[in-house]
Amino acid sequence: MIALVAFVLIGVTIFVNPNDYKGRIVREVKASTGRDLTLQGDIKLSVFPWIALQLGPVSLGNPEGFGTEPFLSLQHAALRVKLLPLLRKELQVGKIEIDGLDLRLQKNAAGKGNWEDFGEKSGAPATAEASASPRSPGSLKDLGGVLIKDSRISYNELVVSSLNVDVGNVSRRAAVPVKASFDVDTGPGGNRTSFTGALEITLDTAAKRYGLAALTLSGELKQKTGNRSLPWMFAAPSVDVDLTAQTLKAPTFSAHAGSARLSGSLTGDKIVDAPIFSGTFKLEPLMLREFMAQFGVDLPKTRDPKALSTLAAAADFSYAAEAVRLDKLDLQLDETHLRGALAVTNLASKAITFDLNVDHIDLDRYLAPASAAPQPVAKSDQTPVELPTTAVKTLNASGNFGIDTAKAAGLSFSNVRLTLAAKDGVAHLFPIKASVYGGEYSGDITYDVHEAVPSVKLDQQVTGVNIAPLLKDSMNSERLSGRGNAGTKLAGAGRTSDVLLKNLSGRIDADLANGAVTGIDLWYEISRAQALLKQQAAPAGTDDRRTKFDTFKMSADIAGGVATTKDLVIASQYLRVTGAGNSNLVTKAIDYHVVATILKAPPSAQGPELSQLTLADIPVEISGTMNDPKARPDLQGILKSKLKQKLQDTLKGKLQGIFNR
Repeated sequence: MIALVAFVLIGVTIFVNPNDYKGRIVREVKASTGRDLTLQGDIKLSVFPWIALQLGPVSLGNPEGFGTEPFLSLQHAALRVKLLPLLRKELQVGKIEIDGLDLRLQKNAAGKGNWEDFGEKSGAPATAEASASPRSPGSLKDLGGVLIKDSRISYNELVVSSLNVDVGNVSRRAAVPVKASFDVDTGPGGNRTSFTGALEITLDTAAKRYGLAALTLSGELKQKTGNRSLPWMFAAPSVDVDLTAQTLKAPTFSAHAGSARLSGSLTGDKIVDAPIFSGTFKLEPLMLREFMAQFGVDLPKTRDPKALSTLAAAADFSYAAEAVRLDKLDLQLDETHLRGALAVTNLASKAITFDLNVDHIDLDRYLAPASAAPQPVAKSDQTPVELPTTAVKTLNASGNFGIDTAKAAGLSFSNVRLTLAAKDGVAHLFPIKASVYGGEYSGDITYDVHEAVPSVKLDQQVTGVNIAPLLKDSMNSERLSGRGNAGTKLAGAGRTSDVLLKNLSGRIDADLANGAVTGIDLWYEISRAQALLKQQAAPAGTDDRRTKFDTFKMSADIAGGVATTKDLVIASQYLRVTGAGNSNLVTKAIDYHVVATILKAPPSAQGPELSQLTLADIPVEISGTMNDPKARPDLQGILKSKLKQKLQDTLKGKLQGIFNR
């Protein structure tokens, strides 16, 4: 029997030339795949102690519509199977070697890939011989390994080159060492990344359990232009996958990219039927500007040079049913902490819910640096701003947001609490609560962009607020001081801030106490006008351009960007100002007609009947702009007032003479 086997093996070696079957092999591949196989090199066959087959170069063509380049090609391939175990119906395969593989994946204009429908042939249906599945001679008991050298895989502009994979001996329930290295090129304008990895795989195919141990991946991200590079690394001591129980466990993992350090854990359930994942992650504090510079990104300069310096994050995360959730979120940017929960409840619709709180933030420090010679410009005089539309149209979010203390656009806030509901191009902020400048703010804001022109609705109230610092910080204005209440109910539409102002309509009101109107000193202007009438020298003292008041009340109806006031009242101990006028919110022009009434005594100082007696009623015209108002007393009105006063004094004298008789 030994002699007979040896004779057969020698006969096969001498008389069987595998190259005689090239034509048949090509035809069978064409029949089963519909693609052209090209066998350029010789096919080498040996039979003892291995049945060994070596061939190359080899190429397999593309289907119609994908050009003339081959779908894949290789320079050399070798496959070995042990002969004696095969006679016992045991399949023991030696190391499979592939050298110079070039796999070209691509899609055509219709979006179909050249790897799709693999096995379908063009033309007539497959014959029974071609379509029949061969029977396995025996179960795979051992695999000597897989060695892939100097290979390449491309998909459109993405190219994996210098691919080398070395898989050690594969057997059931034994650790299989794997080593790999390759480079990834993302195409023109992209980057080039090198990968080197090693791990041990434990396979239990019967139980469908797989384990990864000592997983380490490392490499370097390189820019195609410039000399910047970013080293990176990922490591996981153990990863267990059980397909029967549908679980995944990675108790810990760590990664770094440049100066960034990330760690965490991952678990999975129902990973085949309905994947559910959860875990934790922690990003250690990193120097943000230095880190981004490693990617070739220079962050913008900020008003505070120390801004955008530190970034850190930590959270528990979970994924299930197309929803991602972050709990115990703690995001740190510089000295600011954002804490709470955030969820994308539907990845398809990008619906977001949140419950977040910021401890402190100064947004102004992140603005561009001020110019070398800054000019004080009121915010209302700035260049018109294009109102945002695209981001709001796609926004689908709801939740609560809070800020302990904040500064933005020069304004200071504390205890900010707001609720956002945004969907279908409508963003609604209500309720909004905040402590501002010694008082309280409440608001209801709606921003609607689902129409062609964005629209805004504002319903805002402030109570007990110190107006002077509020106006100074918000509008760079020092025209009014005092403490009290104010409110606005406005609506408008426009693509830019200036158009929105032109279209504003609604109502505003204010009720202040113990303050002053800056820019106008009515007492001084009246005294100067009286001195002029008497042809006397100007009054002593200086014009401090402030009219103090005990109370300030007014309301205004706004239409077409113009605020019309009919009930202006400014009162102090010896002066009461009443009047009406209008202010153009776009041009800032003002035109007011007021009457300054000089009282003989403070109200209620000597009884109500005496407090109503006046010394003079003086008309005053106020014009100019909100930033530079001009007050001009009406001289003719002053003369009439004096004549009226003389008449009152004459009548009073005669009445007293009559009653004294």
